Amino acid sequence: MKYEIPREAFKQRLEDRMNFIFVDLSNAQVKYENIETLTYGPQFKTEFAAKHTNKSQNVLIFSMKKGDEAPSHAADDLSALGYQFVYYYVGSADDNVLDKGMN
Repeated sequence: MKYEIPREAFKQRLEDRMNFIFVDLSNAQVKYENIETLTYGPQFKTEFAAKHTNKSQNVLIFSMKKGDEAPSHAADDLSALGYQFVYYYVGSADDNVLDKGMN
């Protein structure tokens, strides 16, 4: 199942960092600690499934590009593959750097 989460829930997940796989689809040049950077496209499902075989693992997919639909589509794809707890968030460029906290 996929679930859209609001900004405050996203912020809380980032602060806790427990039991979540974080996937950034923003294609940002900045690399964040403990956050994977993947590109959403035809190979997304294959690449993700090869790295993460536990389908009951919590997954949080996000993008910091306002209006980006890739996190929702990626969440659909992973749900279709049988991942049970897929969350997604679409932020904006106004969100602070993730490892430094969010405004």
